[in-house]
Amino acid sequence: MGRTVIAEDGIEAYVACLASKKELVVGLIFGQEITSQKSCVIHLARTPEPVPEDNEENELESSSHTKNADKGKLITEDFDDSLVLDHAGQVMRSLPGGITILGVFMVSSADPFQNCTMNNRLRKLLTSIDLIVGKSSVTVRQQLTCERIALHISNTNIKYTCKTLDIASPIASPKPADWKFVNAAGSPWIELQCTTNVEFFIGLSDSESSGTLRQQLETGIDLYSKAVKQCISLFDGKILSDSDLLDDASTEKSTGKKKSSKQHNSSEERIKTMNVQILIPEIETKQEKQECSSELRFGGLMCIKAYVHGKATVREAGQVIKEDILRSLWARCDMHCDSLIGEEQRGQPDVKAVLHEPPRRVLAPLPFSPISVSDYLFPGEGPADSLASLADLLDLGTLLDGDVQDYWEAAAEVNDAELQIQSDSTLLETSVTKQILATPSTNSRAILLSGLIALLAIVLSYLTLQIFKTN
Repeated sequence: MGRTVIAEDGIEAYVACLASKKELVVGLIFGQEITSQKSCVIHLARTPEPVPEDNEENELESSSHTKNADKGKLITEDFDDSLVLDHAGQVMRSLPGGITILGVFMVSSADPFQNCTMNNRLRKLLTSIDLIVGKSSVTVRQQLTCERIALHISNTNIKYTCKTLDIASPIASPKPADWKFVNAAGSPWIELQCTTNVEFFIGLSDSESSGTLRQQLETGIDLYSKAVKQCISLFDGKILSDSDLLDDASTEKSTGKKKSSKQHNSSEERIKTMNVQILIPEIETKQEKQECSSELRFGGLMCIKAYVHGKATVREAGQVIKEDILRSLWARCDMHCDSLIGEEQRGQPDVKAVLHEPPRRVLAPLPFSPISVSDYLFPGEGPADSLASLADLLDLGTLLDGDVQDYWEAAAEVNDAELQIQSDSTLLETSVTKQILATPSTNSRAILLSGLIALLAIVLSYLTLQIFKTN
């Protein structure tokens, strides 16, 4: 029996709009695996076209290809795999915990599954995307199977052909899957939310201090991820068994509200919100500070948003929370490193303290699902900048300024943070200096004491000699 894929019914209108353009469209499928035989799709987003460079060569090439542009787009193979992979890497920053890339879709006139070469190309593309999704330090909740979705929509008769490819088996043939549009697919979703305080530091050796900032941040996040993966999650203030159904716990809390469920509107019925507390153990760092030439500190409050389907267990909920913490932290650091230029990308060991302010997280709703996606704003940016980013990456061109929720995280107070870092650096420098000077100080006392004893022995010898002479 093949896999069943249920999708939000609003996606059908989006696909019809893409098919009406009568040109090749390639994009990504987002959602969550519910069981080993069932997946839920919440959104489709076309891969944005590359931005043309302003140079004479491109102008000449574009003019020579203008006549054949429409003809070329009708060819199924006429798309750039690297653009899709780059799109997947950027989109992963925006996805909350629990939501991932399930596969790829294609809108064209020719059926790619009828072409053996195209089947192999799709398999390689899905395998490469899986490597991006399954980054070890970020991904906690692994996919239930090795099957990834490939969807083709004919732009001539709007026919859907859905198949799954086993990326673990290079010789396995594509399997047919049942694609269904469902009203309120996956509902009721459970939204897990909390605010966690990220506060830790790592010591950097001489070689680590001279590396790039990205390398230093990777070192810190790798250490922090080990602590996060061991954290304990409290759901509505309770520690639950991993095998318990999360929906049962949320239902017990809202027993009184359940009687008046008819008064709830459809959006409230589609999602339930549960507050979570995260207890993260301290990370293991280098104990001997005198061996470290510098120190890297992480500090600040992070908004955590993760989603699971209505039949998820407590264990699954804990996994997606951990995933969102690491994914959000790495997304900020990765974007911050991308924004640096020249010498800013390298460590600055001669500088006493350097303050880095990564972007803050904002949220925006998907058009056909109660689930929200993330964007990150640098200091000085506002909701309008987020609208442009989300329209480009997730094809959310219908969002308005009021749809962007920019109140979950406050901008950092730079002056206070600078003072704190400088204060900590001074204290660290003082403690290290005391440790280094401890041995010379002890040796000086020993030498002085030895000299006093020798002088006392000389005086006693002199007095004894004088007594003998007198006698």
